[in-house]
Amino acid sequence: MKVAVLLHWNEGEKSGVFKKVVTQIRMWSSQEISVSLHLVSRNFLLDVWQRHLKEIPVTFHPYNCNLITRVRAWRQAVEAVKAQRPNIVYHRYDLYMPALQSLFRTFPLILEINTNDLREYCLAKGLRCWYNRFTRALLLREAAGLVFVTHELTGLPCFARYRKPFVIIANGISLDDYPLLPPPNNDEPRLIFLGTDGQPWHGVDKVIRMAKHFPQWRFDIVGIRRERLNQVPHNVSVHGPRDRLAYEPLLAQADVAIGTLALHRAGMNEACSLKVREYLAYGLPVIIGHKDTDFPRGAPFILELPNTGDNVESNIAKIEDFVCRWRGQRVPRSSISHIDIQIKESQRVAFFRNMLGMR
Repeated sequence: MKVAVLLHWNEGEKSGVFKKVVTQIRMWSSQEISVSLHLVSRNFLLDVWQRHLKEIPVTFHPYNCNLITRVRAWRQAVEAVKAQRPNIVYHRYDLYMPALQSLFRTFPLILEINTNDLREYCLAKGLRCWYNRFTRALLLREAAGLVFVTHELTGLPCFARYRKPFVIIANGISLDDYPLLPPPNNDEPRLIFLGTDGQPWHGVDKVIRMAKHFPQWRFDIVGIRRERLNQVPHNVSVHGPRDRLAYEPLLAQADVAIGTLALHRAGMNEACSLKVREYLAYGLPVIIGHKDTDFPRGAPFILELPNTGDNVESNIAKIEDFVCRWRGQRVPRSSISHIDIQIKESQRVAFFRNMLGMR
């Protein structure tokens, strides 16, 4: 089987999506699938992708802020995909581009759906929201199949109306790549949050509010620039963007990790974020503000707060109890074996084969 991955992505190896795509491609290649990556980006990171993917073919199609260069880059990427003559094109959902029309007529296109795009793309004002709203049907109508990362997304009318074959595969992680960190011996609890600038559903403001409720605890915020935060209390250290080698020692010092706390801002109630899987792979118990696809009935090492605006303030006692209970402990690897990437990608490859059989 030949799979061409078509991806529009502008961030580098620190981002969760970069890690996910690299791991997926490596896993498919290990299953004797011929894989190629075709990247549309405004940041020239070809050497970074090639360093991680080694012998796997990568074509890079840069653009700048000019719309003409962006359209040209997509057209070139599509031509590069067609030259590979794949059995399947795998594409992480993005804005519709006219060049994709020529792919629909030739190859089955499978879309990976990671979010409610109608809600998320409109969190910021601008043309992106309305362009997506008026053109998304051109992409979804022609897709051969859909891969959803949560159960919730499959039930949204904006996807269900297209009646496409689909599978639900939550995000996974290569557990073998992460050491189980020994628990720290802190005098007072220490918590850590990994996030990204410009993602309001991450709820970094709620982490700040949590820190104000527990002034004796210590909090580390990684991935957010300090100038983006208001009134940072004395017990919060803001580290800015860091790569894994730089933030792993901070995780080793933490008793508990904090995941997404404001998913309601994106109009969703369920997620399977990569950072939560990374926390668990290191052995850290986690506080989140939503349902997790891989733990539908919860877990002792996950504190699931309500998905509401006041979920921190209204659950101070629960947060304190959870943190104190898990101090000096780590999550057993046997309790999270089902989030391993090998299981996830075997399911994805089985869906690919099923789609080819249907055609």
